[in-house]
Amino acid sequence: MSILYRLFFVQWWWLLLLPVVVCLGLIALDTRFAFVALIVAMAMVMLSFPVLYYFALTQESRWSILEKTVTVTDEGLRLDFTSDKMRQHLIAWNDIASTSVLNHCYVLRFKKNSYTFLAIPLDAFSSEEELRHFVVMVREKIA
Repeated sequence: MSILYRLFFVQWWWLLLLPVVVCLGLIALDTRFAFVALIVAMAMVMLSFPVLYYFALTQESRWSILEKTVTVTDEGLRLDFTSDKMRQHLIAWNDIASTSVLNHCYVLRFKKNSYTFLAIPLDAFSSEEELRHFVVMVREKIA
């Protein structure tokens, strides 16, 4: 959820603050708008939760939290899950939009939606060299 929060708020922070800023500007007319600004701020935070949970319940979000083995193939990344409900899934290289490092995870963002991603913990790699090799390989494949 912390990665999802970060991805969401980086893009939409201004839209969440706009009603609050308008109310703060109206305080010059009437000081009661200060209370309205606080109410609006809480409402904007509460309204953002359903949106975030909607994206948190996608199939791609489950990929990040289920125990798995990630294998690099010529076609893409193969995810082999230990769960009985999800066995195997292939993420094609052309389905990956970008990569970044957030919250001690290597995050692969998908083209399907800007809030769908696969988070691979950095400590899943046995060495710094193995991590560096994986990052270089993924960037070459999606470039």
